[in-house]
Amino acid sequence: MSYLIGEAARRVGVSASALRLWERQGLVRPVRTMARYRLYSDADLEHLRGIRRLREVDRLNAPGIRRVLADSVAPPHVERRGHGRPLRRLRERQGMSLRDAARRTGLSVSFLSALERGLSGASIATLQRLSAAYGTTLVELFGPPPTARGQRLVRDGEGAVLRLGAAGVRIEQLARGATELEPQLFVLAPGASSDGSYAHDGEEFLYLLSGALTVWVGEHERYRLRRAGDALTSPSTLPHRWRNDAGGETRLLWINTPPTF
Repeated sequence: MSYLIGEAARRVGVSASALRLWERQGLVRPVRTMARYRLYSDADLEHLRGIRRLREVDRLNAPGIRRVLADSVAPPHVERRGHGRPLRRLRERQGMSLRDAARRTGLSVSFLSALERGLSGASIATLQRLSAAYGTTLVELFGPPPTARGQRLVRDGEGAVLRLGAAGVRIEQLARGATELEPQLFVLAPGASSDGSYAHDGEEFLYLLSGALTVWVGEHERYRLRRAGDALTSPSTLPHRWRNDAGGETRLLWINTPPTF
């Protein structure tokens, strides 16, 4: 459903002027009709309730809220059904409370809570930090592996997909049952990035299919993949980050070995 500003404000529990202020502060971007009326979706309302909690509970000002939102622009969404809330499942499997997870990752309790409830989302760097703290890898967000024997072939479009919403990151799993490597197809929207550095065990190989990508490895190395066929190999143990530098979509084959991402 869609709501005009007055109804949206009533449902969130704030004034319409507060929603206009949050829009001017860059905290929310409602859709506009042809007549320039603001329209808010159900997802927008959840986002607004998260902003209200950050203001009223955490006492964050607009710059502080923007910093939280910059780390989480859309909830991670797995294109499979029936897996519940994987981040909460992974945390509870370790017997960790939200406060335990916050201490281990350096993230706030309120941010972790919002992330698990779908009110916020996370960048690749933050998801990798969380999965490492929970003693697993991002691959668990794709759901449980297939149980049937002999499922080695993954046809085009059949791989499980992890989509990071407005972050503009789509990751497709290209292997089933692999134990020594983890091949994935990354599809990045213009400007998409890891939004921070991360590191893990193993090595990785990148092969550019289209677009352009800049990768930073360690403190001093920077590599630009600019033409289809450009490839990069690096140790995963060094902190690394990346950004899509193409004017359009970037697609690349990304292989980690062993499966530690």
